[in-house]
Amino acid sequence: MAHSIALSIALSLASALLGALALPNELFLYGFWPLGFVSLAPLYIAIKSCHKPRQAALVGALYGGIHHALSSYWLYFYRGFAFWTLGSTTIAYAMIYAVAAIYAHFLLSGKNKDYRPFIFALGWTVLEYLKSIGFLGYPWGLIPYALSALPLLLQTADIAGVYGLSFLLALSSALVADWLGRPRLNPERLRASAFFLVLLALYIGYGVYSLNRTIPVKNKFNALLVQQNTDPWLAGELAALRANVELTKKALSAEPSDTSAPRPDLIIFSENSLRRPLDDFRQWYSRNPSEEPLLPFLATTGIPLLTGSPIVLDWESYEATNSVILVSPQGQTLDSYAKIHPVPFAEAIPFWEYKWFRDFMQNVVGLESGWVMGDDYRVFELPLENSPEASIRFSTPICFEDAFAGLCRRYFLEGADLLINLTNDSWSRTQSAQLQHWAIARFRAIENRRTLVRSTNSGLSSVIDPWGRSIAELPQFEAGTLLVTVPVYGTDTLSIYGRFGDWFALLCLLLLVVVAVCIYSEKTRFHDWLPVIPTAEP
Repeated sequence: MAHSIALSIALSLASALLGALALPNELFLYGFWPLGFVSLAPLYIAIKSCHKPRQAALVGALYGGIHHALSSYWLYFYRGFAFWTLGSTTIAYAMIYAVAAIYAHFLLSGKNKDYRPFIFALGWTVLEYLKSIGFLGYPWGLIPYALSALPLLLQTADIAGVYGLSFLLALSSALVADWLGRPRLNPERLRASAFFLVLLALYIGYGVYSLNRTIPVKNKFNALLVQQNTDPWLAGELAALRANVELTKKALSAEPSDTSAPRPDLIIFSENSLRRPLDDFRQWYSRNPSEEPLLPFLATTGIPLLTGSPIVLDWESYEATNSVILVSPQGQTLDSYAKIHPVPFAEAIPFWEYKWFRDFMQNVVGLESGWVMGDDYRVFELPLENSPEASIRFSTPICFEDAFAGLCRRYFLEGADLLINLTNDSWSRTQSAQLQHWAIARFRAIENRRTLVRSTNSGLSSVIDPWGRSIAELPQFEAGTLLVTVPVYGTDTLSIYGRFGDWFALLCLLLLVVVAVCIYSEKTRFHDWLPVIPTAEP
């Protein structure tokens, strides 16, 4: 028994390590995609081999905690809050995966062993879906992101979202584990393997079709992305503002080798570029930075600015939103969007109204307050200077909002033609952390077959087309600008994912419930606990 527990622990740890190596990391910046097809195999064997639910809970807790710590290690660098950002979340995911493993142990204990790989794939898909939604949602660490260097397989996201790949990769790992555990041939296993190979062929075939498919370009505009590469938390607001203005001035005043180089329709700074609300500090922005004050400089460019900025709703209580504002060349705020989905316990703190909890967060954790969340799925409209009769419609998810598929889908339902994401990941200090964010965000472009522009503090600033390919990008952790002509794609119809959202994940959830009921009835002999209907004596 001790040997069995030790082996289960070793398998769980191996799976956590393989899963972390499969995702973008410092050894493999874009991940190592072959591991995505096998990384869950040790975990599957460990759970299937557990004799009791508590053993399964231990296996799940070890996997969940270690995998989260290894794949989201960069949370350690979040403003000195390492214990809370990485430590507490590691404990939380250990608990979540412990519960999930108990449930998986139950589901894999059914009499028909041939269906176990499919049941595991259903369960894993549902787990990754539930992990990625709601206030506490955290869509990092999902196994589909292991395929970052294999865009051919990502294309089915416009049908089933990211979770179609969760099912494929989990099924692959379970089948590999079954072949390793019981190498003998039997018709059921051959049929299951044949099903997987056919499914994989369909994914590949659809990928080939999609990458060769033409989506009409309905418009174009010229954007100047400014990557300041200063951490405003460390360098201060003036250093960040100065870097943005200097880089923009240099880009606009440079003598282009091609005299037909486009003039920008929009200048885009990153999240948190303005640390003071523009409308309340107009005089300050008229004088700062001293070398080239922002508002006078903006007037000389004649180009609107899109930038991250707080908006204070109540100065007495200092209630403010983390927002994106569109500023005219004359310095007027034309429109704004307030972040809807907060970073839990950092940007939005539940129970803040209770003094005991507020004291704990302020005195123990060190957080003063959070942001007020918005509720408007804002769509900006920008007239184009070169085509006065034309305009572009875009929405601006802020920072990790571009990781939430349902949220970004809503912007397109509201009429956006593309997304412009403003992000500050400079605090993460690692290229792989920023690549993880990019790998997640690119799914939003594929799911909706629309363009995604990412203007970031230090990376990865890029323009991503509807197939998930970078049209242009800036090097990470380098100050620079990118003047790019952004194609705006569009058709009269939304993609299947755009119309129906996470239908595949919800279908997996429904099937999993049916499987659970069947296994429960099998174990308890369903007919034995049905109410007895009295019959009349003959």
